[in-house]
Parts: sequence; structure tokens; C-alpha cells
Amino acid sequence: MKKCGPVLVTGASTGIGRAIVEILASSGHLVYATARRESDMRILEHIPNVDPIRLDVTKPATVEKAAETVKKRGEGLFGLVNNAGVAVGWPLPTFDVEDMIQDFDVNVFGVHRITNAMLPFLIRSKGRIVNITSINGLSSEKYFGAYSMTKHALEAYSDALSSELEKYNVKVSVVEPGRYPSDIWQKGLVRILRIAEKHKAKYFGQEAKEIVEWAASSARSAAKEPRPRIIPDAVMDALFSKHPRFRYCPCANEGELTWAIEGPIVRSVQANLGGGESAISKEELHSMLDKVWDKEAKKPRLK
Repeated sequence: MKKCGPVLVTGASTGIGRAIVEILASSGHLVYATARRESDMRILEHIPNVDPIRLDVTKPATVEKAAETVKKRGEGLFGLVNNAGVAVGWPLPTFDVEDMIQDFDVNVFGVHRITNAMLPFLIRSKGRIVNITSINGLSSEKYFGAYSMTKHALEAYSDALSSELEKYNVKVSVVEPGRYPSDIWQKGLVRILRIAEKHKAKYFGQEAKEIVEWAASSARSAAKEPRPRIIPDAVMDALFSKHPRFRYCPCANEGELTWAIEGPIVRSVQANLGGGESAISKEELHSMLDKVWDKEAKKPRLK
């Protein structure tokens, strides 16, 4: 694999981010691995080819400092993997705006901050941006509305960014993982318990109890199960393939993928049927699908 320059990975201390860092580093790439805590920085610095950077994507001062650090080290930047994210499940009718702002600040605005800060390096190298979204960025489900909102926003952001950066030959991809073991729910459990204590989930008492139990179970599973290789593999392809795909959706099984892609299909049909006199026929919809399928199927596939 050709070495194209350093790659910066946000949210690199645990979970998917840590797995991406380790595979990049073991392949010989210099990795700028970001973390918020000093204790995580000390662990990351012992991994060969890893250079840790202190960063909190919600704090502009640390974002600017990270960009200054990359500049001072003088090796430029080829890839940016926006992996840092938070997740919390809770019924929307009792979900505070302040909690929702926190989710957007990390999952959306944080991506925008670090991307803009690193853009001069990426334009210079004609590099790659990989945004880690989720299958929840394609479909949404009850009690995970706030999380899905942020991931839908990140999908829209990536769509527009990809088109806008074409003139600079900077390629953008999104990786939409399914429900693999991840520390994101272990961290989210703390917030869920805090929200549960504050609200007692008026109108949704039983559902709130089930959410807490599910988050606790997911946290325990994530601590035991091995990290999936399929997600870092998708990131590696997006970073270094000659012809990267725009979307990668590494799911654990066919059922997850079916659920993810059904959402956009349902919305498209609903929008068409609600279009009144402008609605197109079922046959025309099929023809549109065939044209898109034929175009996308010609592109190289992740092996």
C-alpha cells in the first residue's frame, strides 16, 4: 500500500477509532491520534507510528492548536477520519434541548470544526476525508431520534462537502457502521442514567427503563467482544483506494443492511406519492433505480 502522508483520526482512544488507528499504524502510516484525556494520550504514544494530539472537537481552541501541531511537524496531512462521536437513547418528548445541543456539538459541529481546520493540508495533498456516520444516518427509529438526527445531518454535510471539494481533488467518503461492539454506548450509559434521574421519563416510564437496560447490556457486550475488522477495512479503502466509494455500509448481517436502506426507499416513495400532480409512475421510479444501480455497480467494490 502506497504511503501518502499522515492520517489524523479523532476519537482515537477506544472502540472503532482505536481499531482504525492500530490498523493504520501497523500498515506503516503515521497516525495523529486524538484524545481528550491525558491518560489516553499516554497509552496511544506507546503504539509505533502513532503521534497523539490532545483534542476536544467541541473546543475551538484545541482544534486550532491541533492544526498548529500538524503544521509544526511539517509532514502535512493526507487523510482525516472524523470518528469522534457521542450517542444517547431517550424518548424525544422528554429530551432536553441542552442534551440535544451536546450531541450536535460533537457529532456535527465538531466534524465541521476539525475539517475546516485541516482543510488547507488536505487541499495541498489532494487528500481524503472519511466521516464515520451510522446506519442511523440512513434510517431512524424510536427512542434514538436525537442520535439519528445528528447522523442524518452528517450524511447531508458529507454529500455537500464531497461536491464542493471536487474542484480541489479532495475525496470525501462516509462509513456507516451497523451495531458492532463499541464503547460509544458504554460512555452514553452515563448520560442516559443522568437523564433518567432528572426526568423519570414522564409518559415513557417503561420505555425509559428498557433503554437503560439495553444500554447497560450493550456496554457489557462491547467490553467483551472483539473489535470488528470490517469497519477499519472500509476506512482503509476510503483512504487509499484509487477509486474510493462515497458510501460504505459495513453491517453485521443482511438484516441490518436491509433495515438501513429501507428508510431512504420508504421516504422516496412517500415523497413521490405526496407530490400530487408532479408524482411520477411506479415504472418511472423503477427506471430511476435501474439507472442509478447500473452507474454505481460499475464502480470497484470493497473486497
